[in-house]
Amino acid sequence: MNPVLEVRGVSKRFGGLAALSEVSFEVARGELLALVGPNGAGKSTLFNTIAGVAPPTAGRILLEGTDVTGKSSHALARLGVARTFQLVTLFRELTVLENVVQGLHRHTRLAVLDGLLGLPRYREDTRRLAERAEGVLALLGIAAHRHERADALPLGIAKLLTVAIALATEPRLLLLDEPAAGLSHDEATRMMDLVAGEVRKRCTVVLVEHNMRIVGNYCDRAVVLQFGRKIYDGAAAGLVHDPAVVDAYLGVAEMDG
Repeated sequence: MNPVLEVRGVSKRFGGLAALSEVSFEVARGELLALVGPNGAGKSTLFNTIAGVAPPTAGRILLEGTDVTGKSSHALARLGVARTFQLVTLFRELTVLENVVQGLHRHTRLAVLDGLLGLPRYREDTRRLAERAEGVLALLGIAAHRHERADALPLGIAKLLTVAIALATEPRLLLLDEPAAGLSHDEATRMMDLVAGEVRKRCTVVLVEHNMRIVGNYCDRAVVLQFGRKIYDGAAAGLVHDPAVVDAYLGVAEMDG
């Protein structure tokens, strides 16, 4: 069986700056993998390259054996790649439920004309999308907020909503950009319990994370970058015992936040 994600010798240059240098790793189906590294290590560049924001200068990216190198984020979304962002991006004037349904509309081929004409098939498809959205909200424990406007949500619920929007598209690969950033200890625990539990039952997860407690407690593996190069690829629990990682990262990482 092919890995869900293969990163093969990926490099990325910005002018004379090498942001990534021949990075390679694989992610198996159902795995929860963390991309780790100090600021400027290249993890955000790698994340954006995988997500189709910026094509690599060299190397290849494969999704379940298919070469998707250079495909746009919209094309990758149609192939089953979903992504969240560190900063919460929602339709602030819409309700929680409407945000998820709107996200689903962007991933379907419902005809605009059918909607304008109010045809029964459009109403039926929209009803099915709403039912799917309700199911994801219930799965993540935020269904009680379904009718609240997004701009009135506390940060913890807003971040769970971004995960719900991504998960509702039924992705094969889910990319989470620091899902616990800015959350309290209890909120971060709730978030990661869900990611490591219900979310990963439905898709493979790659996340960027600074908090070593989260990485060690929840992730199967970690890939650590330093100056754009991979210096570690192994069990998340082994991070604290690797001399290169300790030297490069753990001295400045958040260990028990």
